[in-house]
Amino acid sequence: MAKKYVFRFEGTKDMFLDQFNWSNGYFDDMARYKHINDYILKLIGTEIHFGVERGGHSGGYWYVPTIIEFDDHIEFEGKIKYVSSNDNIFIRICDKLWEGILFIILLPIIGVYKLYEFVRILLKKPIDKGQSTEDKLFDLMINHLGCTKV
Repeated sequence: MAKKYVFRFEGTKDMFLDQFNWSNGYFDDMARYKHINDYILKLIGTEIHFGVERGGHSGGYWYVPTIIEFDDHIEFEGKIKYVSSNDNIFIRICDKLWEGILFIILLPIIGVYKLYEFVRILLKKPIDKGQSTEDKLFDLMINHLGCTKV
Protein backbone atom coordinates (compact mmCIF):
# COMPACT_ATOMS: atom_id res chain seq x y z
CA MET A 1 0.00 0.00 0.00
CA ALA A 2 1.34 3.41 -0.97
CA LYS A 3 2.13 5.93 1.74
CA LYS A 4 -0.11 8.99 2.06
CA TYR A 5 1.56 12.42 2.09
CA VAL A 6 0.03 15.64 3.44
CA PHE A 7 1.33 19.14 2.70
CA ARG A 8 0.00 22.53 3.78
CA PHE A 9 0.05 25.79 1.82
CA GLU A 10 -0.65 29.06 3.64
CA GLY A 11 -3.19 30.69 1.37
CA THR A 12 -6.09 29.82 -0.88
CA LYS A 13 -6.13 27.51 -3.88
CA ASP A 14 -6.29 30.54 -6.18
CA MET A 15 -3.23 32.02 -4.47
CA PHE A 16 -1.39 28.73 -4.98
CA LEU A 17 -2.27 28.58 -8.68
CA ASP A 18 -1.53 32.29 -9.26
CA GLN A 19 2.14 31.85 -8.30
CA PHE A 20 2.70 30.04 -11.62
CA ASN A 21 2.74 31.68 -15.02
CA TRP A 22 0.64 29.11 -16.87
CA SER A 23 0.96 31.02 -20.14
CA ASN A 24 4.68 30.04 -20.27
CA GLY A 25 3.71 26.37 -19.98
CA TYR A 26 2.02 24.24 -22.57
CA PHE A 27 -1.39 22.64 -22.83
CA ASP A 28 -3.36 19.99 -24.67
CA ASP A 29 -7.08 19.22 -24.97
CA MET A 30 -7.38 18.08 -21.36
CA ALA A 31 -4.73 19.81 -19.23
CA ARG A 32 -2.25 22.64 -18.72
CA TYR A 33 1.39 21.84 -17.87
CA LYS A 34 4.10 23.86 -16.16
CA HIS A 35 7.75 22.83 -15.70
CA ILE A 36 9.53 23.68 -12.45
CA ASN A 37 13.14 22.51 -12.76
CA ASP A 38 12.94 18.69 -13.07
CA TYR A 39 9.27 18.57 -12.05
CA ILE A 40 5.95 19.05 -13.86
CA LEU A 41 2.67 20.53 -12.64
CA LYS A 42 -0.44 19.35 -14.45
CA LEU A 43 -3.71 21.25 -14.06
CA ILE A 44 -6.78 19.27 -15.15
CA GLY A 45 -9.82 21.43 -14.53
CA THR A 46 -9.60 22.00 -10.77
CA GLU A 47 -7.27 19.05 -10.04
CA ILE A 48 -3.51 19.47 -9.68
CA HIS A 49 -1.07 16.62 -10.29
CA PHE A 50 2.62 16.94 -9.47
CA GLY A 51 5.10 15.08 -11.70
CA VAL A 52 7.83 13.96 -9.33
CA GLU A 53 10.00 11.50 -11.28
CA ARG A 54 10.28 10.00 -14.74
CA GLY A 55 9.46 6.33 -14.97
CA GLY A 56 10.79 5.55 -18.42
CA HIS A 57 9.92 6.91 -21.83
CA SER A 58 6.17 6.45 -21.45
CA GLY A 59 5.24 7.25 -17.88
CA GLY A 60 6.27 8.58 -14.53
CA TYR A 61 5.58 8.94 -10.83
CA TRP A 62 2.96 11.54 -9.96
CA TYR A 63 1.75 12.91 -6.64
CA VAL A 64 -2.03 12.95 -7.09
CA PRO A 65 -3.53 14.79 -4.09
CA THR A 66 -6.98 15.71 -2.93
CA ILE A 67 -7.12 19.42 -2.13
CA ILE A 68 -8.82 20.30 1.15
CA GLU A 69 -9.63 23.99 1.48
CA PHE A 70 -9.77 25.77 4.84
CA ASP A 71 -10.34 29.45 5.61
CA ASP A 72 -6.67 30.41 5.75
CA HIS A 73 -4.83 27.52 4.08
CA ILE A 74 -5.16 24.48 1.84
CA GLU A 75 -3.87 20.95 2.35
CA PHE A 76 -2.77 18.49 -0.30
CA GLU A 77 -3.40 14.90 0.74
CA GLY A 78 -2.51 12.05 -1.60
CA LYS A 79 -0.20 9.28 -2.73
CA ILE A 80 2.54 8.88 -5.30
CA LYS A 81 1.27 6.80 -8.23
CA TYR A 82 2.84 5.48 -11.39
CA VAL A 83 0.96 6.85 -14.39
CA SER A 84 1.62 5.48 -17.87
CA SER A 85 1.03 7.63 -20.91
CA ASN A 86 0.55 4.61 -23.19
CA ASP A 87 -3.04 3.44 -23.25
CA ASN A 88 -2.65 1.31 -26.37
CA ILE A 89 -2.28 -2.37 -25.37
CA PHE A 90 -0.34 -3.24 -28.54
CA ILE A 91 2.27 -0.55 -27.84
CA ARG A 92 2.60 -1.69 -24.22
CA ILE A 93 3.13 -5.32 -25.30
CA CYS A 94 5.76 -4.26 -27.84
CA ASP A 95 7.48 -2.16 -25.18
CA LYS A 96 7.62 -5.13 -22.79
CA LEU A 97 9.02 -7.42 -25.52
CA TRP A 98 11.66 -4.82 -26.40
CA GLU A 99 12.57 -4.43 -22.70
CA GLY A 100 12.99 -8.21 -22.46
CA ILE A 101 15.30 -8.30 -25.49
CA LEU A 102 17.34 -5.39 -24.12
CA PHE A 103 17.58 -7.10 -20.73
CA ILE A 104 19.02 -10.24 -22.34
CA ILE A 105 21.50 -8.17 -24.35
CA LEU A 106 22.52 -6.05 -21.35
CA LEU A 107 22.63 -8.93 -18.83
CA PRO A 108 26.45 -9.29 -18.99
CA ILE A 109 26.93 -5.56 -18.36
CA ILE A 110 24.47 -5.65 -15.47
CA GLY A 111 26.34 -8.64 -14.04
CA VAL A 112 29.67 -6.80 -14.15
CA TYR A 113 28.11 -3.75 -12.48
CA LYS A 114 26.58 -5.87 -9.70
CA LEU A 115 29.98 -7.51 -9.16
CA TYR A 116 31.49 -3.99 -8.92
CA GLU A 117 28.85 -3.03 -6.30
CA PHE A 118 29.60 -6.21 -4.34
CA VAL A 119 33.34 -5.43 -4.30
CA ARG A 120 32.62 -1.86 -3.12
CA ILE A 121 30.47 -3.25 -0.29
CA LEU A 122 33.29 -5.60 0.71
CA LEU A 123 35.70 -2.67 0.73
CA LYS A 124 33.13 -0.63 2.71
CA LYS A 125 32.88 2.18 0.18
CA PRO A 126 29.33 3.57 -0.03
CA ILE A 127 27.42 3.64 -3.28
CA ASP A 128 25.47 6.83 -3.93
CA LYS A 129 21.89 5.85 -4.78
CA GLY A 130 20.64 9.40 -5.49
CA GLN A 131 17.37 10.87 -4.32
CA SER A 132 14.36 8.63 -3.78
CA THR A 133 10.96 9.46 -5.25
CA GLU A 134 9.82 10.51 -1.77
CA ASP A 135 12.80 12.88 -1.43
CA LYS A 136 11.96 14.42 -4.80
CA LEU A 137 8.35 14.97 -3.69
CA PHE A 138 9.54 16.73 -0.53
CA ASP A 139 11.96 18.86 -2.57
CA LEU A 140 9.21 19.94 -4.97
CA MET A 141 6.53 20.67 -2.37
CA ILE A 142 8.73 22.33 0.28
CA ASN A 143 11.59 23.99 -1.61
CA HIS A 144 9.83 24.96 -4.86
CA LEU A 145 6.15 25.41 -3.99
CA GLY A 146 6.36 26.87 -0.46
CA CYS A 147 4.41 24.14 1.32
CA THR A 148 5.12 22.55 4.71
CA LYS A 149 4.86 18.86 5.56
CA VAL A 150 2.04 18.02 7.95
